[in-house]
Amino acid sequence: MNNIKEHFNSESKEYDEIILKLIPYYKEMVKALVDSIPYNTDSKIKIIDLGCGTGTISELISKKFPNAQIICLDIAKKMIEMAKLKLSSYNNIEYVVGDFYQMSNISNEFDVVVSSLALHHLETDSDKINFYQTIYNNLKSGGVFFNADVVLGSNDYLQNKNMSRWIEFMNKSVSLKEIQDKWIPTYKSEDRPTQLIKQLKWLEKIGFQSVDIIWKYYNFSVYGGSKH
Repeated sequence: MNNIKEHFNSESKEYDEIILKLIPYYKEMVKALVDSIPYNTDSKIKIIDLGCGTGTISELISKKFPNAQIICLDIAKKMIEMAKLKLSSYNNIEYVVGDFYQMSNISNEFDVVVSSLALHHLETDSDKINFYQTIYNNLKSGGVFFNADVVLGSNDYLQNKNMSRWIEFMNKSVSLKEIQDKWIPTYKSEDRPTQLIKQLKWLEKIGFQSVDIIWKYYNFSVYGGSKH
């Protein structure tokens, strides 16, 4: 996690531009996540944005749910600083520098837990399962969890196809040399994605209901469920 922290600290200023070049249809993906939050727009809901980055998700949520109270949590201090700048016109947001597990120390009653391109950094399947349980435990009854993240295909053929399509997308705005020398090695060294189908089964076993895939483009997906 220290390597990941340093990586995001160093690239925080360029992050918003980089992400559009590297993540296929990023704006569509995050819009799908926000559209899935099943509350009235005037609801006074409590939300935590795990691995908030520069605050893109929280900004979209604030626009749609102006009465929401949002906690932006990120391990990289510079990301939090960038989020504060982006969200400076909103007074409904609290900022916390720390890792994911600190959510349990902040509150045990969230209406909504969201995350974007962050939870795949959890090292092992066990880490992910345990954290999904933590999320479930920290949701109110009727609350929801949605994650927009990189995932693996269910077999080698599908995963190879995922990777080739991802490289094709990046190559529209990034040189193949940069992709091969920087972004693929970074993915292999820092990211620990897991098969999407596995994760849906974990969520159901933990107790999440209405588990669903909201949006998917090869190795990127929005998925989640609710607590009843």
